[in-house]
Amino acid sequence: MLNIRAKKLFASATLFFLSMIFISCGVWRNFTTYFNTYFNAKTLFDSTEEVILKNRKDVFAFKEEKLQSQQIQDLTKVIEKCSKILQFENESGYFDDALFITGKAFFYQEEYSKAQRKFLELAAIPESEYALENKLWLAKTNLHLRNFDEGVAQIDEVKTEALAAEEEELYKEACISKIGFYVYREEYVNAVNEANVFISSLEDEEVAALVWFQLGKIYVLQEDEEKALEAFSSVLKYSPSFEVEFESRLEYAKLLKDLNRLDESQEALFELRDQGKFNNQMDRILIEVGNLHYAKDEDEEAVRVFREVDSTYKQSETAGIASMMLGEIYETRIRDYDSSFKYYNKTVNSIAPREIKIEAGTRARNFDKYFQLRKNIAAQNLQLTYITDPDRFLRDSIDFDIAYTQFLEENRKRQEELQKSQPNLTEQQALQSIQQQQQQLKNVIVQNPNEELTLVQLIAQGKVTKPVRPKMSEDSVKTQIAQLYYNMGGMFFSEFEVPDSSEYYYWDILDNFPSKKPYYVQTLYALGTLYETENDTTLADSLFGVVYNDFPNDPLSKEAARKLGLIKDEGTTNLAAAKDPAEKIYIKAEELYYNKDYKGAIDTLKTIYLKYPRSTFSLKSVYFIGMIYEEQMKYDSAAFFYRVLTTKENSQTPYGKAIAAKFNEYKIETDRIEKEKKDKEAEEEKLQRQRLEQARKDSLQAASPEKILTDQNVVTDSAANKEIRRRQTYLERLKAEQSDSTRKKIIEVERPQSIKPDTTKKLIQKTVLLDSVKKPEEKIDSTKKLIQKSILPDTTKQFEEKPDSTRKLIPKSELPDSVKRLEEKPDSANKLIQKPALPDTAKEPVEKPD
Repeated sequence: MLNIRAKKLFASATLFFLSMIFISCGVWRNFTTYFNTYFNAKTLFDSTEEVILKNRKDVFAFKEEKLQSQQIQDLTKVIEKCSKILQFENESGYFDDALFITGKAFFYQEEYSKAQRKFLELAAIPESEYALENKLWLAKTNLHLRNFDEGVAQIDEVKTEALAAEEEELYKEACISKIGFYVYREEYVNAVNEANVFISSLEDEEVAALVWFQLGKIYVLQEDEEKALEAFSSVLKYSPSFEVEFESRLEYAKLLKDLNRLDESQEALFELRDQGKFNNQMDRILIEVGNLHYAKDEDEEAVRVFREVDSTYKQSETAGIASMMLGEIYETRIRDYDSSFKYYNKTVNSIAPREIKIEAGTRARNFDKYFQLRKNIAAQNLQLTYITDPDRFLRDSIDFDIAYTQFLEENRKRQEELQKSQPNLTEQQALQSIQQQQQQLKNVIVQNPNEELTLVQLIAQGKVTKPVRPKMSEDSVKTQIAQLYYNMGGMFFSEFEVPDSSEYYYWDILDNFPSKKPYYVQTLYALGTLYETENDTTLADSLFGVVYNDFPNDPLSKEAARKLGLIKDEGTTNLAAAKDPAEKIYIKAEELYYNKDYKGAIDTLKTIYLKYPRSTFSLKSVYFIGMIYEEQMKYDSAAFFYRVLTTKENSQTPYGKAIAAKFNEYKIETDRIEKEKKDKEAEEEKLQRQRLEQARKDSLQAASPEKILTDQNVVTDSAANKEIRRRQTYLERLKAEQSDSTRKKIIEVERPQSIKPDTTKKLIQKTVLLDSVKKPEEKIDSTKKLIQKSILPDTTKQFEEKPDSTRKLIPKSELPDSVKRLEEKPDSANKLIQKPALPDTAKEPVEKPD
């Protein structure tokens, strides 16, 4: 009996032990899964999501901020770790958690189709603790996949269920998502209604203040300024966070300025400025103070404030904004284009917002073209002056020569003074020191722009070059000037929007260059267009009439007739009046893009551009195609489509402006690569030619029976007397050069060591020919005597007496007979030296060699 009880007890204990083993296996599996995989994945995801939410500038933004590369990598690691957990399927206790985290990770990576699949898988799991939150994320994913009706319906379900379950945070998040979606779709009425309903149900005053701030921004988008002011002021009735309070008060002040309530705006801004708690936002406050002074036409105060921001907050976005405003003030108000150009370039190199940098880059390039045009106009006008007044060219040349000589002399004196004060200074260091002094001089001149510069100072700055004699005819120069004036007028009209200056250049062409076609006709039409924009229809029609009546064969005649109403366009359709048929195609292309069918998306977008060129989606499609190729790092293909947006008719559209900066950078880089390639090819071609030339020389040298001995004394003597030659007069130098050339000819003929009998005759004939060329008046007999003496000076007798000394150098003090003959006949030498300083047709003074 005892044994039976013992056996039963043992069986029960064994069963209990086995059941505990099976239970503990699941616990152990969950334990190891958590610590080995899920814990690490959850920790990494939470830290990454925290950074993403922190970088989010607008809580109501529908589109997520672009992720940084590190965040993308971290989310990818999270997905990989969670995939290991999902391998356990439902056996793991963290299956739901891993599935939900994976869906959110895909969502943040904008992989919406993959995110949708994960959220749908989680929705199929009954009684999941993530059911309601998962439905909200599934709704947001459907909205991004353009399943608008389904997404909005799911958000409404989340709101209802969250209120019933008292899930306040989920309810707030659902309302914010719906408002953000309506704003993104520009359905501002629905957004306002949703915001008002949200506010009425809120007990959290901080969130209520946030929603009022968003309402104010929506009213601004609706251009309802009064309601926007009311909304921004309502924020302060609640308990806003520090950031929301500052932003609402700043927007309130900006809106007052836009409504031309400048004194109220100034009071609001000064109150913000003088409150110590907003000192960390002082740069943004000062920007708005500067904008206020600009609106009140207080340019000096505006410049002072913007300069303060530019110099005090250099490493901030506001510094770039301030330099942009300084460039605009100097361009539009002060008309100091040099300063404007400087500040626009400064903006491009700052960390200002991208759209501001693009605008600054466009304006800087316009000014670069303007300065080049102005330089070319000045040069062509000077050439025209030289043609009509040749004496002016002579005077300018003389003045430049005198000033340039003075400039060189001043540099030489500075160098001597430096060498005296610092004897150990190298020539390179001395040159750098002089350049620094010249740069300091330039800075002084920039600081004192009203100071009149001397010609020497202009030469030092590189602003004046040596006058050049005209090479074109007067008529050709005038044609060039007419073209430059036309381009300058167009630049002032379209780029700078200064019609007065444009009008000046156009009338100058009509008054002074009436015979220059086609610029005369183009100018008439352009001037008519200018008056048309200024609503001066009488002048505009008269100019269009001249083009139409007087130049019937010109292409602009038809355009002028159209302006006059003589030709009507037929068959045009107004796409704005009806629903744009390209919209559905564009939506389909977006869906293909989100589903990673890039080829299908590109083909669909191409259809829009080709089939509906006048649609509002046409250029947008081109931009989208370029963006897809750019994301795939197919930069050449992207550039091909971006180039369409940079044409003259598309460059000023929002899409043209958006890609202008990066397309220009791409073009510069491709041009650089192409130039390097051509330079490399040219260098290889040069080396190849040198190798061929060297091979030719080697073959000739191998075929020659003897090596010609060269007299090294000639080179040595020339190098030794280099400094002496530099100090010689112009006449003495010519004599010395004649002596060197004569001596070289003697050496070329000299071959005393190894002349064979059969080649002597040829040498004699060559010598006779050479001598007859040099002195045709001498007889053959004298030539024979010269040959018998081997055409050597008297000093060569010592070589004949001592054959072993043949290789000795010729003494420097002895001169060849031919040189002596030259010195004995000064008249002939003078004939050589007294060469006319100028051609008969020119009056340009001779420049003495250095």
